[in-house]
Amino acid sequence: MTRIWTVLFAVLAAAVFVLVEIWAFREEPGTAAADTGPSTTTSTTAPEMVTASGPVDLSSLRIAPDRHGRDYRREAFGPGWAPAVGPGCDVRDVVLARDLTDTTVARGCDVTAGTLRDPYTGQTVTGPARDLDVDHVIPLALAHRSGAHAWTDQQRDAFANDPDNLRATTAAVNRAKSDHGPEHWMPQVDACAYAHDFARVATRYQLTITAARAEALQQACA
Repeated sequence: MTRIWTVLFAVLAAAVFVLVEIWAFREEPGTAAADTGPSTTTSTTAPEMVTASGPVDLSSLRIAPDRHGRDYRREAFGPGWAPAVGPGCDVRDVVLARDLTDTTVARGCDVTAGTLRDPYTGQTVTGPARDLDVDHVIPLALAHRSGAHAWTDQQRDAFANDPDNLRATTAAVNRAKSDHGPEHWMPQVDACAYAHDFARVATRYQLTITAARAEALQQACA
């Protein structure tokens, strides 16, 4: 009888072990079958254009002229888009996944196509993601002129890859915007929202603004 109970106990223990291993496999991240081709994720509702009202808060920003314009080097802000953890292979994919709807995704994280309602023009664009740019609300060269020249390489790389300072837009709009500040360039739509975004990022990173830039930001919501 003792031998029978010993065998039964061993069988029961083995069964429990197998069940635990199966459950652990189901819960282990990354054990799903690899995505070998493009897949499509469709959003049911398109995000509304961001709007803002009220005066732009510039109270924490120092008014000062731009400096070190000739010293700017793009590589000082890192080698490019940083790797991402979450809905994107890198930070560019994260922004595209956030700003586009009806996206097509390859390899589980590479956003290859979708529909964008351009935050700077209000136009709707559908097509390959390679035809879109990811714009820095505060351009890197402008940030350099307004304080980033004194940052560490790590600080500049973090700024260049901060999604709060990034917006998906068309290549044409991004080229037209270039490294201009709001005193020289404003979006065709939602200029007040852009001004609030610009001021928020500048405040977070304690960038300076020129008097003309401050006036343009305030006028955007007048």
